[in-house]
Amino acid sequence: MAKETGKPQVIVTDSNGKSSKSSVGQIEVDFGGDRRLLFLFSETGGYDLEIEAVATSDNSAPVISVQPCASNVISLRVDVPNDSPAEDGGVPAAGPMLSLSVQKAVEGADRDNTPRKHQVRRWAQAALLQDVELTVRLVGEAEGRALNKNYRGKDYATNVLTFAYGENKKGEKAQKEKGNGESMIGDLVLCVPVVVREASEQGKALDAHFAHLVVHGMLHLQGFDHKKKADATVMEAHEREILGVLGYADPYVV
Repeated sequence: MAKETGKPQVIVTDSNGKSSKSSVGQIEVDFGGDRRLLFLFSETGGYDLEIEAVATSDNSAPVISVQPCASNVISLRVDVPNDSPAEDGGVPAAGPMLSLSVQKAVEGADRDNTPRKHQVRRWAQAALLQDVELTVRLVGEAEGRALNKNYRGKDYATNVLTFAYGENKKGEKAQKEKGNGESMIGDLVLCVPVVVREASEQGKALDAHFAHLVVHGMLHLQGFDHKKKADATVMEAHEREILGVLGYADPYVV
């Protein structure tokens, strides 16, 4: 990333894979909604990097949340709490946190069709209503069928399975209690060949279908269900809203 002397060099790669390199002293990332991160590089040519959350409004107090993702990866999140200070005079609590592990138990074409971890994180984060420790396992047809048969008594591979191991909430109550510190532990199992086949049959982009299933599974994990028509209506409305924010079309319109 940096030379031994002089200013650090930053390589920027766009969505088309085209890269450009430049020497910089500062990078600003604007997330919108009064959320910005400043990356300040040492002026002495060293290896120090200072990260600061800033806001355009004098009344806002942005907070950085640091989340370990892997041995060599951390996630930085900027939250701008309400203008009112915390009751105890400290820093207001940030929103719910996602601890994510992605396992790819597939090879060949199935592995080529799996989404990247940063995509899975973005989709799961968008549906986050409370602290969640999540493992997303991407599997082939054989494992997907075995899990569905063992846990649901159905002898075929389905697109997504949700396994919850902790306390969850549901709907408006969960939204009002974001960031309350109660952690949910769960697994999502996505059967890659089934997802690919469904996307093709329904005329959907593969990433859009994966996104829908991750959001769908995350809502299941946090207490939503669709066994009854009224519950299905509520759950599908949340899915449409979340996917719309992510930039995807209504998943129930084929």
